[in-house]
Amino acid sequence: MQIKILDKVFECDNQVTAVEGVFEQINQILANSDQHLSCLEIDGVKVYHDYDQYIVANLEDIKTIIVRIKTLKELIDDAIISMQDYLVRAVPEIEATVDEFYQGASQHTWSNFSQLLDGLQFIVDTLNVVSKHQDWYYNAEQLILVKQNLLRQIVMLQEAMESQDRVWLNDVLLYEIIPSFQALNKEIEGSFETGQVH
Repeated sequence: MQIKILDKVFECDNQVTAVEGVFEQINQILANSDQHLSCLEIDGVKVYHDYDQYIVANLEDIKTIIVRIKTLKELIDDAIISMQDYLVRAVPEIEATVDEFYQGASQHTWSNFSQLLDGLQFIVDTLNVVSKHQDWYYNAEQLILVKQNLLRQIVMLQEAMESQDRVWLNDVLLYEIIPSFQALNKEIEGSFETGQVH
């Protein structure tokens, strides 16, 4: 098989030890550059995580692995775009979840709520990275304020759950989380319109 990164092409047998040896060299190349692994394109299929498992499962058939790399800034920008996509989808889902809580929470309601908590964690993690690179984003201060609001709101959600107060839980979702999501989405849109995120 061939494994390509930047302008280098490595040839190796379709054996685990051979592939591991090449990836040790690739890790060294990445360590010596300002580039980071974005994904592996394996025979035309983009793989974003669990690379080892995918390679081992398909080892005999793999012909080409292209190592796709990006700068840290490009990776953060991609995360911001993913976050914006999530925000657009999440608001109607939150509204539907609130309606379900009012009607009596089902397993589906709690599953949606759990997904919301995962989404909140993704947002907070992404904004933490942005806060470490404020000079890359003209509106980083506003993004950090939204993050601080979300952290406060997460505590409110936890308190509402601990007290089993669904009315309070719904109020936090409707009157705190949704406006924060909308404000964050507006900040991201403003960044792209002015061309100052990329």
